[in-house]
Amino acid sequence: MNKHLTLFTTSPPISLTWDEAPDEPIKAPKPIFDNPSLASTDRMVCAQCGDDITRSSQRIAVNGSHRHAVPTAHGIDQEIGCFSLAPGCLSMGHFALDFGQPTEGFWQMAVCAGCGNHLGWHHQTDDAFGFYGLILDHLAAAPDDAKKEAA
Repeated sequence: MNKHLTLFTTSPPISLTWDEAPDEPIKAPKPIFDNPSLASTDRMVCAQCGDDITRSSQRIAVNGSHRHAVPTAHGIDQEIGCFSLAPGCLSMGHFALDFGQPTEGFWQMAVCAGCGNHLGWHHQTDDAFGFYGLILDHLAAAPDDAKKEAA
């Protein structure tokens, strides 16, 4: 099977072409990223800058589950967690319909208010129900506060 990839974001564009032998076994898809440290933490911070993003008490279930796999155009699955509030996030950009129909609501990009790192998306419906779908690998468990260590 002949495959081709062109990267237009470079100047000049880079083009790669390769053949995959059809007799090679098909590799199993990469498992969903897993961030087990978030399961037992209360505060969740931006993995890039360490600013507070949300708390475990803000976890919610959407369509029956807190965690969801979201495939990307690059063939990588991202695991998102749903949160009712994420005070450390800024919702930005124009509303986009990337994930569904207009009747299902609208999505905006959610970034860290401290460093601008892409953390996920904010979903808003016409009836004012909103939630954040945050990429779990872009979050980290907050380190223990210095005050707790001193106590």
